[in-house]
Amino acid sequence: MVDSGGLWTPPEDELGEALQTAQVLIEEGRADEAGPYQQRVIELARERAEGSPNHYEAKHLMAATQYELAGSLNASGRHEEALVALHEAQLGYTELQDAGVLDATSFLADIRARRAMTQAHRGHGATAVLEMDGAVIAYGQLVGGADGLKHQPDFARVLAMNALILRRYGDPALAVASADAATQLFLQLADQINESPQSLSYARYLCTATAVSADVHAAEGRLDLALEADEIGLTTADTLADSDSPTDMRTLVAALVRKGKHLGIVGRLEGEACLRTAYDTDGETAVRVVEELDRGLPLTLVAALENAEIKLGPFEQYHRLLALSEPAPGMTLATVSGRTDPESAAVRATELAELVRPLLMQDADAGLTLGLEAHYLFAISSERESHRMRYQTSTYVPIWAQLLLDVSAAYYQAGRTEMALDLGGWCAEVATALIPFTDDNETMKDLAGSCYRHHGDLLAAAGDLTASHHAHEAAQQLQLGG
Repeated sequence: MVDSGGLWTPPEDELGEALQTAQVLIEEGRADEAGPYQQRVIELARERAEGSPNHYEAKHLMAATQYELAGSLNASGRHEEALVALHEAQLGYTELQDAGVLDATSFLADIRARRAMTQAHRGHGATAVLEMDGAVIAYGQLVGGADGLKHQPDFARVLAMNALILRRYGDPALAVASADAATQLFLQLADQINESPQSLSYARYLCTATAVSADVHAAEGRLDLALEADEIGLTTADTLADSDSPTDMRTLVAALVRKGKHLGIVGRLEGEACLRTAYDTDGETAVRVVEELDRGLPLTLVAALENAEIKLGPFEQYHRLLALSEPAPGMTLATVSGRTDPESAAVRATELAELVRPLLMQDADAGLTLGLEAHYLFAISSERESHRMRYQTSTYVPIWAQLLLDVSAAYYQAGRTEMALDLGGWCAEVATALIPFTDDNETMKDLAGSCYRHHGDLLAAAGDLTASHHAHEAAQQLQLGG
């Protein structure tokens, strides 16, 4: 929902009508239909802003509507356009913050969260995890501040989104911690949320959180907790289905399937009735959810480390790496960055990276899990500008680059081209940090060139020949520069 932050009042004219129509469609779960109205709001607001450079109300409306437009574009499957809209929203909010007009912290955190969901829709899961990690941390700081109560519902929303991303592309143990925290917070805030104009949107995120909770608890054999989450999710989804939104009806069917499957596991006959109702209501959605549940979950960090010890034999860093499954002091373990502090992150990432190449040859799933976890820790240490990543670049960045090269190639060989391309992009970006060390170091030069070429090959395979040419040209120039 577009939030004015108190800067403006919707006008009684075409702009106001378009804005109201878009917001109603979003609340009704029909975001894919809201795009044209949002585009018109942006056009009209831009006209007003161009007529007055200090028309901050119009600029805020533009930024807020670009953010909402990204959601509508995602609902229509237009993810690349959604990323462009989010970039415009970020520029707008940053301008307003720099002008001292508003504190854009929560708005920028929301942009990171929506960008994470957009990247996940594209299959770029590694980038999605890291973007969402940043959003959760930002909201965690907001709820600990002077206006913390105001931000709690949105903190729960972002935790639910984080859980969904981690269930697909991260550690299920982190996913369920985030989902359970979101569910608990939503329930605590029920009275406040029910009075909010965004109550339906929050209810949808509660369903997201309970679905992740149920999936992970059931997979780990905690059927009592899974069924508890199922009941909350089904009750909420049943209420949402009164909206007549196809999206909300699919959510209800998914909740019925989950509860039916989990009741069946514990031998309760009413599970068959849940499944029958689900298939009768929307057989296509029911089949999709069953297939998703049957695929299971990614390996947890703990399971991957255990597999590594079995396949590679005992290794000295095992217990230090196992400690990453417990939260760092002062942290809650619902994000990758909660595993350890930024300085230690680079060290633990290096220790994980040592295992990845030999493990990929014996246990690809475990190798990819540890590779992703190492990448996440390197990226977090870099974003937080740790001393090691800033001043010991020549030590840690080559390890990170080689890790990305190996893991991206392994994803490509496994047929997971979107993840391969995502990590290939990171590989090229990290290689850029190696450039200052390539003049007198052939190993660094070869590694950077390999990163650029690998990214170029992936871009070519994806059909982006122009970008592929630029990547290969960068590799060639690097070689000639020596």
